[in-house]
Amino acid sequence: MGVAARVWKLGALSISLLANVVVAAEPTVKVLNGTYEGVYLSSFKQDVFLGIPYAQSTANENRFRPPQSLNTTWNGTRPAKEYGPACPDPQLTGDAISEDCLSINIVRPAGLSEDGYSKLPIAVWIHGGSYQVGSTALPNYNLSYIVQRSVEIGNPIIATSINYRKGGWGMMYSREIQGTRNTNNNLRDMRKGLAWISENIAAFGGDKDAVTIWGESAGSFAVGQLLMSYGGETDGLFHRSIQESGSAATAWYNGSDWYQPIYDNIVNKANCSDEADTLACLRSVPYEIILPLLARPSQGPGWYPVVDGDIIPAFPTELLHSGRFAHIPHLYGTNSDEGTDNAPAGGIINTDQQLFDFLKGSTGFGFPDAVIRKIMQLYPDDPTVGIPLNTGTERFADQGYQYKRIAAIMGDVFYHATRLDDARYYAKYSPTYIYRFNTNPWQNTPVSTQGGNAPPYKGVSHFSEVAFVFANPLFYGPWPEYKALADEMSARWIHFIARGSPDSQGGVKWPLYNSSASGVDLVLQADGRGYNGSYVEEDAWRLEGREYLIEWARRRLV
Repeated sequence: MGVAARVWKLGALSISLLANVVVAAEPTVKVLNGTYEGVYLSSFKQDVFLGIPYAQSTANENRFRPPQSLNTTWNGTRPAKEYGPACPDPQLTGDAISEDCLSINIVRPAGLSEDGYSKLPIAVWIHGGSYQVGSTALPNYNLSYIVQRSVEIGNPIIATSINYRKGGWGMMYSREIQGTRNTNNNLRDMRKGLAWISENIAAFGGDKDAVTIWGESAGSFAVGQLLMSYGGETDGLFHRSIQESGSAATAWYNGSDWYQPIYDNIVNKANCSDEADTLACLRSVPYEIILPLLARPSQGPGWYPVVDGDIIPAFPTELLHSGRFAHIPHLYGTNSDEGTDNAPAGGIINTDQQLFDFLKGSTGFGFPDAVIRKIMQLYPDDPTVGIPLNTGTERFADQGYQYKRIAAIMGDVFYHATRLDDARYYAKYSPTYIYRFNTNPWQNTPVSTQGGNAPPYKGVSHFSEVAFVFANPLFYGPWPEYKALADEMSARWIHFIARGSPDSQGGVKWPLYNSSASGVDLVLQADGRGYNGSYVEEDAWRLEGREYLIEWARRRLV
């Protein structure tokens, strides 16, 4: 999840990538530093290399510094058969996290030379988790299914995923850090991982000149920020982008006035207050002592990137509107009911006054009173136009009498308005394909192993599309209509990764966004179970509200 916190936990290994390991000749690859041995998955006919470091450990003198290049070589073979630990976060404990966490996972079709494949296009998955939590090892992010699908449709790809520093570990900020280029280390980690791919992926059969950066939620924020890093300088590290539910403008951009008290509290508790260089002192604090000090702050959203004048040279809206971003093909979209993930549930918003107070104090924009009244006018208390979409006069009153109203506002504030703004400017310079995902997700339930749809009040919520894109049957569910949608969506993503266009054989043609003056998107939905298949629509839904919210997007401060 990107804006609101989501609890992420590692799944059982029985459903992880390694569930299909068998004894067989294991693949080896020689990269610049030495040789790695991976795992052959016979049921997928794939070679898998897990937990390969792409930078030095971020512990000790490298803590709170940009990632440092690997500086060792070796003879012989090192194993690459297990996911590396995630970077520290408050949801994971023990061996699941470590400061030695900057690693990459690589999944490729086996037998590339035998099948004549060479220089395959690369997908680089950047996980979400509010920029505070998450890991590439989550079973939702099993890359084997989408690689398998790519071979099935005759467009084989190599899929990779990277861990990066989250929370204060990757986004620490204060007056002491301002101007030191020790800022936004999470984004610097990602670029370092992309640099490792550029230097080494040919050894795996990949094409360093056909790299797609791809993320969801905070991972999608990151893709948007990477597009704008250094004012649009890619250094040839990536060539296409996929954003699922999130913009660079969705994220917070607070300064030292916000972060200073949080930083000072950490310094005080670490007994570093009397040191001339408090950041250097924090680097010397033992890991087990500093770990709890860097837990997510109790106030606000936690640590996020900042406008540092370096890797993020200006506010994203200014970079967007001045064309200072990477002019490469884009695939980008949102889910119909994004706002249900950010709307307060449980009966919180029942009256106009409660809605007013929430918009004033809990959205991070500092809306003036007159602006709040205008938003309330643009989003009336009418359940037939609220979110979840197409649920008629049902109010889901247990969640709050005006729950559908605030869900519509929150979805547009964080996702749909910023996506609209991005799409218009992306499309000025490059081929841009926009989608709206519109199918309620399947989920397991305690009373049925067959599961069912998610709660009706959540609708087509944030994260709903991920299982379909990954073509992962453990999460999109057992229904044939959902398998067909997963087949369609994964194929479209693969074609975009491989060719820069998401059109595949059969199905509805996905037009360029600017093929219409108002912009068009493809509605991706099942054919059956209450849906009528994918179709093209004008990007005009709740247009007046989204247009108004775009004007305020640059004020994304706590």
